Amino acid sequence: MKKILEIVYTLLAVVLSGCTFGDEPGVCPYTARLDYWYAGSGSENQLPVYVDNLRQYLFDSQGNLLSVETLRGDSIRSWQGNLDAGEYTVVLWGNLADDGSDGLSIQPVSEQRLGDMQLSAVTGSAPPGYRANTGRLYYGNLTFRIEEGQTFSRRVYLSHAHASLNVTVQWMADAPAEGGTYRMRMKGIASEYGFAKGWESEELTEGGSYTVPYISTSRIDHETRASMNYDGEVTGEFVTFRYTSGTHQLWSLWRNDERIVGDLDLYRFFSKKPMDMDQNIEQEFEILVTVYADKIIVTEVTESDWDEGGAIG
Repeated sequence: MKKILEIVYTLLAVVLSGCTFGDEPGVCPYTARLDYWYAGSGSENQLPVYVDNLRQYLFDSQGNLLSVETLRGDSIRSWQGNLDAGEYTVVLWGNLADDGSDGLSIQPVSEQRLGDMQLSAVTGSAPPGYRANTGRLYYGNLTFRIEEGQTFSRRVYLSHAHASLNVTVQWMADAPAEGGTYRMRMKGIASEYGFAKGWESEELTEGGSYTVPYISTSRIDHETRASMNYDGEVTGEFVTFRYTSGTHQLWSLWRNDERIVGDLDLYRFFSKKPMDMDQNIEQEFEILVTVYADKIIVTEVTESDWDEGGAIG
């Protein structure tokens, strides 16, 4: 009898977990399965390398918010659930802090509809007029339809919803004295994302596409700590919302609350890069600002400097 019960339990487990999408579909315990991937992955899903948690927002065909779930650990790779027949939209944000410690907020709070919801970087916790770095965010969006009596399965790609900029400043003339407190500031960065997608890529070779969020025209200023290294160079890093093709990143360096370099309009540098800032998947840059007596040169730090990095002076 015990052996018969073990066989029954085994068969039930196979039936409930076995969900095929071939010619002979089996009994499936869900009607929707979404697999979450980092858009830069190859054959192996690299999403857990970049994302610690996923905030999943599910909307109906009218744009009404149905549910919010936070996925962690192994669960960030996929989600499955029982949905009635109809059209749905899922919006994903990677690396949002649950306690709001990242200074980001979801607006509006009262009526949560897809077309109105925004992720806002406006905060009062930063110094007057400036906010701290936001963190490395990722974004995904998919609209899909559940047909009556069928199971839907799709891969959803997440792309960068942040820009990372490492800045190194070196002096060929008029170098500052040792010591002091350094800060870098950057004006003109977008302060709000829409939940709706702003741009969708062409279909990838693996199938599907990635999206970037809608970026509003509102702007905010950022500040980050910087430090001088043993070579007399000052280094700092900004992590902000994405740049667009029209972003004018006004960068400056401060020592003991005195501006010593800037404001430099880095648009003159980024506008010469061979990519569309509205659509590229990854926005992680490292630049070198070289200060001469009569000019300032901005170049990209790579194995070989990009020849068309541009000069600002």
